[in-house]
Amino acid sequence: MADLAVQRGEKIGVIATLPTTLAPTCDLVKRRAKAQNKKIELSSRCCDEAFEALMRGNAEKHDNMVASALRELSQEVDVILLAQASMARVVEQLSEKDKKVPILASPESAIQHIASLLS
Repeated sequence: MADLAVQRGEKIGVIATLPTTLAPTCDLVKRRAKAQNKKIELSSRCCDEAFEALMRGNAEKHDNMVASALRELSQEVDVILLAQASMARVVEQLSEKDKKVPILASPESAIQHIASLLS
């Protein structure tokens, strides 16, 4: 997923709902860009309250907060990575006009990568 993001753009966004996930994901993207010898600009957003809402059983609040961050960040970057697979369902809820840039989630990216290895 990180390699794909680096290939798709120079301005890369990362969204997470936990700081403990955001930092390692950003670090991974930076390392993959360095490995590809590509200069990138990284922007990140942490929706702390979204995770707390989800843990309290308020999935709607979580999803709305993540969707808002996705819409905002899509104005600034070429591609967005979701640092947690649990946020992937939010992308499906976005309208097509809100999907201004590719949004990469680990479940889909992992399946595509495994399929490419098997073919």
